[in-house]
Amino acid sequence: MMIRILKLAVAAALLVLPVTAARAQRIGNFKQKLAVPAVNDSLHTTSRVVVTEYGSAATAVRQADTAVQSDAVNGFRIVIFFDNGSTARADAEATITAFNSMYPDVHSQIDYENPYFKVLVGSCLTSEEAIVLLGRVRNDFPKAYITRESIKFSELVQANEEF
Repeated sequence: MMIRILKLAVAAALLVLPVTAARAQRIGNFKQKLAVPAVNDSLHTTSRVVVTEYGSAATAVRQADTAVQSDAVNGFRIVIFFDNGSTARADAEATITAFNSMYPDVHSQIDYENPYFKVLVGSCLTSEEAIVLLGRVRNDFPKAYITRESIKFSELVQANEEF
C-alpha cells in the first residue's frame, strides 16, 4: 500500500515537474498539490503525502523558491574586435566574416555598446576553456582578449550540437 502511494506520488511529480520558462512551477505550489488527498479507486480510501523540511533544507528550499529564474549563465568570451571609429560597423562585419571562414565551429556575434562595436567569439563556461580558445585565435587576431559575459542557455545548446 505504501509503495503504491509512493509510486503515485512519483508519477504525479513527474507530471508536474516539467516547467516552461514563461510559467515556472514553484516549490510551494508543488507542496500544496502533494498535500491534497488522492482517492484510491480500488480501495475506496484516501492517501496523503506530508512534506517535512528540516534545518538548512528548509532554508535551501525557501531560497530556491524565491530565486529569480534566469535563462543565462556567467561565462567567458573572446573579444577579437573593439572599435568606435567611423568605419567600426563595417570593420566588425569584415572581422566576423573572416573569423567565421577560419573557425566555422566557434560561435561568433557582433555587439554594439554605445559607442563601441565588438566582435565576441566562443561560449566558454570556464576561464580555462576561454584560455584555450584565446590560444587558438591569437595568431589570427593578435589583439584578442578574454571578457566575462552572460551566456544564454540556448547558445550553449547550439554550441554542443555543432560538435
